[in-house]
Amino acid sequence: MAIDFKEKELNTNLIGKLLGSGFLNPNLIMWTWKPVKGVRVTVLENNFYLFSFDSAKDFMKAWSKGAVFMGKQCLVIRRWHPKIELDDRDMNYAQVWIRLPGVSHHDLVSPERIVSAIASEFGGQIIAVDITGGEIHVCVELDVNEPVVTEVMVEDGMGGSGVCQSLQYEIDTLCFNCGRMDHRKEECVDSDDRNGAGEDDEFGPHNMAPKKHAREPPFASLRYVSWRRPSSGWVKLNFDGAVKGRSQRGGAGGLLRDSEGEFMAAFAAPVSTTRPLFSEIYALREGLQLAVDSGVEYLWIEGDSKIAIEMLNGWREAEGDEERPVMGDCRNLMKRFKGVTARHVFREANQSADHLANLGVEECVHQEWRCSPSPGPPPSLLSFIWRDIAAFLVPRLVL
Repeated sequence: MAIDFKEKELNTNLIGKLLGSGFLNPNLIMWTWKPVKGVRVTVLENNFYLFSFDSAKDFMKAWSKGAVFMGKQCLVIRRWHPKIELDDRDMNYAQVWIRLPGVSHHDLVSPERIVSAIASEFGGQIIAVDITGGEIHVCVELDVNEPVVTEVMVEDGMGGSGVCQSLQYEIDTLCFNCGRMDHRKEECVDSDDRNGAGEDDEFGPHNMAPKKHAREPPFASLRYVSWRRPSSGWVKLNFDGAVKGRSQRGGAGGLLRDSEGEFMAAFAAPVSTTRPLFSEIYALREGLQLAVDSGVEYLWIEGDSKIAIEMLNGWREAEGDEERPVMGDCRNLMKRFKGVTARHVFREANQSADHLANLGVEECVHQEWRCSPSPGPPPSLLSFIWRDIAAFLVPRLVL
């Protein structure tokens, strides 16, 4: 049996299957989930139930908690998707938190790359990412009839062979023989007996982690970010600022590209400041001036400083005696264009400008590069431009 839903309703619906005799007690479910807003419960056939959440936060909290045990009853849940069928085969899944031993969000190894590798291993089904407490935990949906995955290979981002990341599961039961989590080794019917449960065995206590009960939203999610070309007839300005703490030097950089992603002009300049926000606003002003000098009529502005973008759009007052007059220059320069829009982007979509800002820290004077008549961008910028044109996807954890 399939159910027809409107697309906008798909994001916050769970399908539940009640195991055990009797009927579902909604009060027990609400006591477990403790939703802040409403949850509509619809009784379906064969002990299936539909739960429609009014709040995305309540939905995520319920989904990440997984199965609900109520005495001799158990409610197993799955997120609704258009191809789901109301039969027992589609409900052989459990929501499980995975601990990444030896990895924290302070490590040099990119957590985004590790979570991306886990998403690839589990078919892209990442429910949530918890980055609180100095550790990283990932919630996934697993088929209980399949062995758990004990490790994933993670690209190192430098063209090497990658690194191996072990996984530990916050579960009560794991068969040290077949690797399934719905029974113990003593109950296993698999004839392929793997004796022992030491560190060298494929499955064992080293694959399990203690459960963390006090885990609450908001959770992080995994997104894939890339630079996007502007619309036809528009030019995109990416800008960025940088301050190097040890050298006490600042830099600014930015570049212009057309709707095909082709390079038009760029700059890199030193900035006499130790304030990161000032370096961002300075880069914005220099980028706007470069666009005016280049004869741009329709300008799309992107930067990874949310504060600078909000100031430019008039959503926030300029802060500080240094920043206020420079932001005033920026707003006056915006009046020189027939059309202009500005938005904040993640740093992964602003890497070309970031590179130029770091060049600016090392420069002694303002430097500019143009497509014509000069030979084009600095050689070190070419690889960043090519990645942007190819819309290279970069993983990012987003709260």
